[in-house]
Amino acid sequence: MEKVLSNKGARTPGIDDKTSRSYQKEDEKASLINQILAEIKGRCYKPQPVRRIYIPKNPTEKRAIGIPTIKDRVVQEALRLILEPIYEAKFHHHSYGFRPFRSTHHAVARVQSLISLHGYNWVVEGDIRKCFDRIDHDKLMSLLRRDILDKRILKLIRMMLKAGVLEELELLRTELGTPPGGILSPLLANIYLHELDQFISSRYEDLDQYRRNKAPLKLFICRYADDWCILIKGTQEQADLVKQEVTEFLLETLKLELSEEKTLITPVEKGFDFLGFNIRKYPDAVHVKPTLKALRKLRDKVREITQTFFATDLDLGIMKLNYALRGFAEYYRRVYSKRIFRKLDFFIWWHVLRRAKRFIYGSSRYSTAKFLKQHYYPYNQDVFKMNRHHKGINFGTWSEEKQKAWMLQALRFYPIQYIKGHPQLNPYLTTERAKLEADRNLNRLLSNLAKYPLKV
Repeated sequence: MEKVLSNKGARTPGIDDKTSRSYQKEDEKASLINQILAEIKGRCYKPQPVRRIYIPKNPTEKRAIGIPTIKDRVVQEALRLILEPIYEAKFHHHSYGFRPFRSTHHAVARVQSLISLHGYNWVVEGDIRKCFDRIDHDKLMSLLRRDILDKRILKLIRMMLKAGVLEELELLRTELGTPPGGILSPLLANIYLHELDQFISSRYEDLDQYRRNKAPLKLFICRYADDWCILIKGTQEQADLVKQEVTEFLLETLKLELSEEKTLITPVEKGFDFLGFNIRKYPDAVHVKPTLKALRKLRDKVREITQTFFATDLDLGIMKLNYALRGFAEYYRRVYSKRIFRKLDFFIWWHVLRRAKRFIYGSSRYSTAKFLKQHYYPYNQDVFKMNRHHKGINFGTWSEEKQKAWMLQALRFYPIQYIKGHPQLNPYLTTERAKLEADRNLNRLLSNLAKYPLKV
């Protein structure tokens, strides 16, 4: 209950117009829990339709998202707590999406390792067309029945799948797909796509050494939710054959369709994009960098923020910029990004300089030297203590209240810290979870020490 209410998504109401604010008091929480228990025990619980809204995806497109009611989120969270420990022990070692203590960086580290250390030379880049919207309910339920014997749990899941979507006061039936925005949906999708993992891993990875030596082809799959790639050590003809077999398997077994234009076969020397990273093999090393798409998106975001906020509120503009830069840096500082960060800092510095001069003085031709003297401060004047040990100056606005400056951060402040491959420990085994938590805490400590070194 507390986990559901503490989630930011709980601030947005479902079709019953209730949010986390509706359950602030202990008696309100207790009443909801008692109501859920009574309905489930009385077998009269019925999930409500998901409210569908649209949010901007980019300047020209919108993305549909679903908002379940708080009551249904609590039930889904309870089901997740039951199902996740069961399937966590069954999932493929190199499935990384929506699983505890796993991240996109672990998936990329795995792919990099296969290329650099094991010589895999071809990649099939997979893209399933509208995967989450086309999951077949009957097939999903048959997969669940293999491991879940409690018919009450199975019935609850089926009711959630069939609950429907409410869009502009029109109730739409859901014959395919997992509940949009549902807490349980990512786990159900992983259960469904685990069949693809097994189909590929049974070809080589799951074989013993004797049968591996006789296998016609060496191949491994790495998957993050519906984003996946298959690494192959062989020829382009063999890669074409694997793509064809995967296409047929998805269509016949899982009733899913590959996107022909987005499912590509690429030599690793040419480079390919996976989870927002570009992975490419060079003669001396395998480099993982931000994709060109990610770089363009950040530049566009910088232009948008400076255009929108610098004309009215410089303080807010700086905060918005820092938020965007921090999100980009935290994601991409785990790979080979040091040189890219410095280039982006150069772009941001000049862009902010020109835009700020234009808005403050009405012209970008205002003397740069005077502007630097009036609006650029050394980092030891920053409002945030964590940045004061850095050298150099940057754009900022003076705060009379704090007697410090709200200053623009630099991407170069974020140290590159590579992530190793996942240790493949089970977070639902006490001793293994302790190791995972210890590793995570150590990584956080090292990261903080690198960003904010102790003064001796």
